[in-house]
Amino acid sequence: MDELAPFHEYCEFGGDRVYLLVALARAKENEGTSSNSAPAIRKVVEDDDQLDRKAAELAHATRRFDERFRLYLTANARDALKATFELRRSMDDWLEARIHGDEGVRAKFRRVDSEFESTLQSDTCRDETNFVFDLDDAGAGEMDALREELQEHTTVSLVRETPSGYHLVTDPFDYNHLETEIEYELKTDGMVFVSYVGE
Repeated sequence: MDELAPFHEYCEFGGDRVYLLVALARAKENEGTSSNSAPAIRKVVEDDDQLDRKAAELAHATRRFDERFRLYLTANARDALKATFELRRSMDDWLEARIHGDEGVRAKFRRVDSEFESTLQSDTCRDETNFVFDLDDAGAGEMDALREELQEHTTVSLVRETPSGYHLVTDPFDYNHLETEIEYELKTDGMVFVSYVGE
């Protein structure tokens, strides 16, 4: 997948550091799909060699749906060991709830793998704190201007064109000192657009 080439350079694997590839059906692009019912499929990427294979697996998995999917990668690596301990704590809570008669938690034990992926994607399990500056309805000129302003404060590690603008990924910095006329949304634990998938 040519769209993944910049991510091979961007991702830093090692130890317990992993990333999540997420195929997400956005409600605004899929008529009749609400935000709450939009399918999302995740794959854990443990090393650089898995990046293309996991993206291909997601492309295959999305074909069983009618929705249009976008492929995203977590901007921050995740700590798989921390996620394991977080999941174990959650499982203890599920066990206690089950002992006290809560039948609803039974389903969680049937889908431990997806519960792990969800835990891995939580803020508490990020292994770094990169920022994603999301520019909607922006052209290349606005993106270039914001990138120049950001480079006065930090390193811009990745720039990706999205269907409606751009994602700029930076190292963390005190963004309170950033003065710009360009409108953006700052995500401190966001995902970066890769491509459409499964079409």
